[in-house]
Amino acid sequence: MNGNTSGMRRRTLAMAGIAGAAAVPLLAACGSDDGESGDSGPVKLKLWSDKAGMEEAVAAFNEAHDVDDIQIEYVEVPADDMVNQVNQAVEAGDPDGSPDLFHAGNRKGGELLAQQQILDIGSMLEPHAELLDPSAITAMSIGDIVYAVPNMRNANFVMVWQPAFEEAGLAVPTSWEEVIETGKELKKDGRYIFNFAGEDPSTWMYMAWQAGARWYQVEGDAWKISIDSEESAYTADIIQQLFDNDLVEKISYADYAAMMQEYDQGNIVLRQTSTWQLAGHQANMDATLGQWALAPNLGVMGGEPISAADTEGLMVGALSEHAERAVEAAVWLNTDEKSVTIMASPVDGSGWYPAVADTEPYLEAVVPADLLGENAADAVEVILGAGTFADDWIYGPNSTSMYEELADQWGKAMAGELKFADIAPHMQEWTVNDLKERGIDVVE
Repeated sequence: MNGNTSGMRRRTLAMAGIAGAAAVPLLAACGSDDGESGDSGPVKLKLWSDKAGMEEAVAAFNEAHDVDDIQIEYVEVPADDMVNQVNQAVEAGDPDGSPDLFHAGNRKGGELLAQQQILDIGSMLEPHAELLDPSAITAMSIGDIVYAVPNMRNANFVMVWQPAFEEAGLAVPTSWEEVIETGKELKKDGRYIFNFAGEDPSTWMYMAWQAGARWYQVEGDAWKISIDSEESAYTADIIQQLFDNDLVEKISYADYAAMMQEYDQGNIVLRQTSTWQLAGHQANMDATLGQWALAPNLGVMGGEPISAADTEGLMVGALSEHAERAVEAAVWLNTDEKSVTIMASPVDGSGWYPAVADTEPYLEAVVPADLLGENAADAVEVILGAGTFADDWIYGPNSTSMYEELADQWGKAMAGELKFADIAPHMQEWTVNDLKERGIDVVE
């Protein structure tokens, strides 16, 4: 990259509110005082995470690498407090107290770049890119900035309690539009077709995303905000119909045990889900074990049943003195057969759908055999079919605040204080104003 191109890129990113993404990596590329290639001793990386299996994966890394070359120290940091702790560590300016690697999702990427908490690792990841799903790398990117090594994807499909559909003589719905009509029939048997939690608007956001909405986009030197879109309105209407016809339960994830009981009693008979959530059902259900099955994701607006949901990965902290080695370590953790198998396990790991180039060898491990019974034989095919993802979705530099406001509006709609159709226009205005108040250019 020549100087003129680099300067243009920094100016563009600055206007878009992610100036740090260009500035910090350029400094990091020069190396720390001891240099990326001039270390006199072994490299010791710090990795922050709280994901089940990660400590074991780190142990596998350490065992596979020379103690005199590179080792990783695992530090358990709660996911809910991860960004806050990273911010505090970077602001303190002490590399020894900051993570070289930490686990976070793409919902945090734009904001962490804007706050100069993470590095652009694109050039460092490029030599290893063939080991990873290219669409997963894209999901952890904004423009030509790559901000994480992806490790898990939310491949979407549905799990259904088969007896409810068999007893009612109903086919499993293949679209959200069919969910409404099927739900009306199941209601006659006293069953709910779905559950929505009052604190979690992600199902609607993902539905709009799948339908083609792109709430944040970079356009020139500014952010383009398109929350109030045709797709957002259409999907909000689907949810409104589900509520107006009393077809769904309204149980919070905070009442997880009560939610699991409703599934286990056959009162909620369908869930849009991903691999990491299946282990919870298997561990917390009893009466209906062996009676559930997986089916392809629900389509919407006539589209294909592709997956639309967040991707997660390992990000490199802005103060890392060993950024290139940190990327190499993240690639090993996210692609090595032993490590990926650990993380894919629903018992010893997190039940992840891995972000590797070839996922099929790991999918048998994520299948909850007790939950699915004889239907487990078909599960890998369904999960593999969920591996096509809606692309071009990014989050902006105010994503945390946006999502908090979205959750507040969602809760009010679930409580009947406003219509679901009112959320997108409100969020459009709120997000634009919030970005402008931060001094970030916006186009609508």
